[in-house]
Amino acid sequence: MKNTIKDISEKLAAESGIDPAKKAELLGMLEELNEELHSADLAESSEKISKHIMLSAEEITKEEKDNDIIDKTLGDLRDSVTEFEVSHPKLFEKVNNISAMLASMGI
Repeated sequence: MKNTIKDISEKLAAESGIDPAKKAELLGMLEELNEELHSADLAESSEKISKHIMLSAEEITKEEKDNDIIDKTLGDLRDSVTEFEVSHPKLFEKVNNISAMLASMGI
């Protein structure tokens, strides 16, 4: 994830079509996110979310779908994301803020 933030920051810094004030704000938000990632222990949370994503993807892509199993796996994924939000509120808030800003810019 840290490499992803670095890549996004580099691409954003090189982009000339973005309002300089928005670019500076977004780069600052990415830096805050990066700092929060360095201070957080994410191994257990990210492993749990990854596991639920994989299980959900497997169920959704099966030829013979069972909607009850799909609903359960997606519910488990939602629960693990909610647990992440509760255990890492600052990090979750920063990711949401960045996502909202990118969405408002049409990205």
